[in-house]
Amino acid sequence: MRSGFKISAFLAFLSLLLAVNRATGSDFIVTSVIRDFPMKSGESLQKDFYINAGTNNGLRKGAFVDAIRRLPAFDNINSKLAGDTGIRIARLKIIHIDKNYSVARLVKFYEKETTPLVGYDSVMIGDFIVVSERQ
Repeated sequence: MRSGFKISAFLAFLSLLLAVNRATGSDFIVTSVIRDFPMKSGESLQKDFYINAGTNNGLRKGAFVDAIRRLPAFDNINSKLAGDTGIRIARLKIIHIDKNYSVARLVKFYEKETTPLVGYDSVMIGDFIVVSERQ
């Protein structure tokens, strides 16, 4: 019985630790978007996406990451929030990296036929970043 209490106490402590870690902003997000200015008509423009994660977080130059937008899922029948859903917006590639920040560029947007509507056809400040499974 005593070991059951210790295990319960340990699990409660672990849950608290995970909740505190999540609340301290350990999520990686797009913090800034820098755009090229066109110098002539028809010139393709680049966008750099600054991410608050770097080598200290296990990222490396050339790694692929996905931009994910969290949207509220609303239950219109019961008039209440059902939760959040994460929608993959785009694949990015890390082109520059420091200890705590990295810069990524767009590789591709995910297809509209298989992606729910998200409001904007672009990666935005505040979008979450996750390391892609396929590199």
